[in-house]
Parts: sequence; structure tokens; C-alpha cells
Amino acid sequence: MSENPVMALDSFIPVPDISVLELAVVICCARRPGVDGARLAKTIGRWFGIKLVENDLKTSLRRLSHRDWLKSDGTGLHVGEEAREKAEFAAHGLVQLLFRDRYFFDVGKLLDVSIVKEDQSHED
Repeated sequence: MSENPVMALDSFIPVPDISVLELAVVICCARRPGVDGARLAKTIGRWFGIKLVENDLKTSLRRLSHRDWLKSDGTGLHVGEEAREKAEFAAHGLVQLLFRDRYFFDVGKLLDVSIVKEDQSHED
């Protein structure tokens, strides 16, 4: 048994068990198929306003791979259609949750972000 076991997941649950970081990984890999781990960490780090390295994504990548939502072709990462659908469902639910309880969350502050057409303008 490995020192970092992968949590068992039930594929039949109505709401996907996905972390915010896993959601970010799926979104990034869907937007840029074939992205490598270093660029993935850099992009997600920019989204969260922190510095990330590949190793910070290890658990999330392993969980997504174990779930068969994430594939590697040896040079880059790709997501399948099921991963896209589940991530879209989770993101939609998250947005609904934030707007539903606007007295708990300062939605205006949460949405105080610059929206860019593509992230490519920030890449090297």
C-alpha cells in the first residue's frame, strides 16, 4: 500500500466529489489539452494568486487519474468527456451556491476579478 492512498470514489453519486484544485486542473486541461505539469501549476497558481509547483498538484492529479478523468500521453495531460461534464456540473453548482447565499458571501468581492478572453496573454 502506498503512503498516499487514493480515496475510493463512488461514480454513481449525484454530485461529483471534486476539490477546488481538482476542478481547476480539469478546467485548465480542458482549455489547453496537452498542458505539462509545470505550466499547469503556473496557470493555476496565477488563478489563485499564489506560487504553485508541480508537486503541489500531486494528490489532485493522482485522484483525477485514478478516477480516469485525467490521462497523460507522456508529454501532456488530457481530460475526457466525463471529466468535462462533471466539472461543468460542479462549477455550475458552485456558482449557484455562491449567488443563493449572497448574505453569507460577499459575491461582489468574490467577482472582483479581471475577466480575460484567454489566459494565453499571461503565458510566456
